[in-house]
Amino acid sequence: MSIEKTKTDLRPLCYEHHLEMKLLDVLPKRNISGLVYTCPKPDCFIHYNGPVGYFVVSSIPRTRCPHHGVRMYLAEVRPRKRSFRLWRCPLLGCKASLTNETYLVAAKYQRRLLKVSALPTRGKQMIGA
Repeated sequence: MSIEKTKTDLRPLCYEHHLEMKLLDVLPKRNISGLVYTCPKPDCFIHYNGPVGYFVVSSIPRTRCPHHGVRMYLAEVRPRKRSFRLWRCPLLGCKASLTNETYLVAAKYQRRLLKVSALPTRGKQMIGA
């Protein structure tokens, strides 16, 4: 069977959202050759490629333990608060846990620290410095 090229002027629609898909640059190390299209909705993982057809790329969480660097597992979700995620370290004896809310709080705290530390201290040391 010979490999044939696909058209370059395709305008495929996402089969879930019925929106025109956008052309995506694909890195050569991936297992897909040719032009790849993706749904423009940020939370949609549907793609299209001429030789392959439609396919879904999953989003794999990469949450790591702050102590050991190993990948954490999803331990808890809350049905009433769908965005909540509790991650725990799988190593025996490690009690490390993270939530997606922790990341938001940490990011706000870090921004506040940057603003505070940017102020002149006039020779006085800052707490925690």
